[in-house]
Amino acid sequence: MNLKKSQSYIELTVMNWDKTDFGSTLREMCEAAKEYENDNIKVHQVVDLGKRKGESHYLIILNISQNLDNLGAPVGN
Repeated sequence: MNLKKSQSYIELTVMNWDKTDFGSTLREMCEAAKEYENDNIKVHQVVDLGKRKGESHYLIILNISQNLDNLGAPVGN
């Protein structure tokens, strides 16, 4: 199996926790990071960058694994 591994970094700002489902947001980020249907995306770390002007700021680090022998179809994001 020929694997390619990489990381992706996404900044997330939460303005209102009452209207935010953090788990769903992370799942959506993983789906949006896919280039091919067989990509394996996992949340590696969530870094709390603190609050500014009432908004919570986070850095989301994703681990991305691609099987270069079986990418699957391209995902149109």
